Amino acid sequence: MNAPIENNACPIDAIDNVTQAREILQWMEALGAATRDALNNNQLSRAKALASLTSYLGCDWSNHFDCKAEELNAAHGVAK
Repeated sequence: MNAPIENNACPIDAIDNVTQAREILQWMEALGAATRDALNNNQLSRAKALASLTSYLGCDWSNHFDCKAEELNAAHGVAK
């Protein structure tokens, strides 16, 4: 006999995370465009600072969403 599969995942949490990720990726795109513009205008110091910021934020947000995925998994038993 097949028992029904119980799914306790909260779609609101997942939707919130995806919405937040989309917004953050828009910010990252803007940083990339600003870096490109700085390079095109030969503003190397500004381009370097923007590239460093982009790298830092990318790493930080990656860690943030990894933690969120682990929280969802722990709270709702959803496999990654």
